[in-house]
Amino acid sequence: MCFSKSSAPLCALLQLLLVTSSTISRVSAATPQDDGDNAIPQKHLQWTGCLPGPLVHASIPTCVTLAASGLDRDHDKLLPPADTAGPWAYAPFCADPTPYCAFTSTAFQSRGVSVITAKPSNSTSALSLIASIVSSRFPPPIRLPSGNPPYEVREIKNKGLGVVATRKIPRGSKFMLDYAMVLADMEMPSKLRMAQGRELVRRAMDRLPDPEKVLGLARSSLTPDKTPAAEDVLRTNAFEVELGGKRFMGLFPDIARINHACKPSAMTKFNATDLSNTVTAFRDILPGEEITISYTAYNLPSSDRRPRLEAQWGFKCTCDLCSSPASELAASDARRRKIDQVGPRVLRAVDKGDFEAAIRLNRDLIDTIREEGMMPHMGDYYEIMGRLYLAWAKTREARTWFNRALGEYKAAGVTEGVEKLEGVIRQLSGAN
Repeated sequence: MCFSKSSAPLCALLQLLLVTSSTISRVSAATPQDDGDNAIPQKHLQWTGCLPGPLVHASIPTCVTLAASGLDRDHDKLLPPADTAGPWAYAPFCADPTPYCAFTSTAFQSRGVSVITAKPSNSTSALSLIASIVSSRFPPPIRLPSGNPPYEVREIKNKGLGVVATRKIPRGSKFMLDYAMVLADMEMPSKLRMAQGRELVRRAMDRLPDPEKVLGLARSSLTPDKTPAAEDVLRTNAFEVELGGKRFMGLFPDIARINHACKPSAMTKFNATDLSNTVTAFRDILPGEEITISYTAYNLPSSDRRPRLEAQWGFKCTCDLCSSPASELAASDARRRKIDQVGPRVLRAVDKGDFEAAIRLNRDLIDTIREEGMMPHMGDYYEIMGRLYLAWAKTREARTWFNRALGEYKAAGVTEGVEKLEGVIRQLSGAN
């Protein structure tokens, strides 16, 4: 359990205190690169011309360079499908003599995915992991209710397109499941010349079955006449995700339609096992209400959020929180700073064996998070409280908090780890 970003550090240490095991994962906020012509910085390298050749990896097909393809640089026609190994529909397009290439599957989730990364040096590389996921025939681990989704894309005043609830979405419910259509290695921009990086991104999107699915997304460049559409779309809409130990910019076109709010109504969670991203309601979302997520980390005060949003996404935030009276905004900033500071203090208390202090601090943390409305449910924090009491040998209190956590998990539709937690509760009930 303990899957939330905010509770992950506590879970990492407090795993040692629980009878059961826990699964920890992170949700990352979208982090496009800096705006302008230098978004993909130029590297001053020594070039000796194009040196195409076969990749030194048995499962990867021969690379097709721009010169070998017979296409003019400004020509958008896709290469015909090649006789390739693995899930890729085309021979990869590479920025020779660098190791970076664009690999495209047209079959993944019936809409395709393109991956921009370095040629793999071994079978455990990030690309090999992604290839195994793309090739998998297993059903997705998360299934949403059948029928029409509880939202639709609409024009939002002063925002362009956005996502609006068409019926009530209960707090904690998962209501949108999206899959990556573009994954770009975050090291790539600093390793290539600007023109090379832009061409890789363009080819990656053009080779998808429906390029407009991504190219039609919002753009934020202050110089749109100088910034190619594919690059601008990627920087404006990408999330940072981790795969095989590497950081990628991940483009999820459905989730990309959701606008930002500093106190959002929903959150996203990436699943590295199937390249999916799930949206969960923080609170009850009413019919006709715009659905929002946060593009920045939740614990940032407004003095940090506002300039970052303007610099990276090109807009001045006018969400309800940023538009609230100065006293309310200051109170929110204070709560977020407190949340950021209390977590490490809990860890230090645990490290010293002072569980009474750790419990007092964690209770204060729970109250502050609830007041700020930063979590869709409090199950993770209730579970941590139970662990602290269990480590302090107070089984009755531990069972109480574990039961509260169990109720939160079930109400939010969380299933992972619930059976093990129920087993711990039964053991504690038998011990008294």
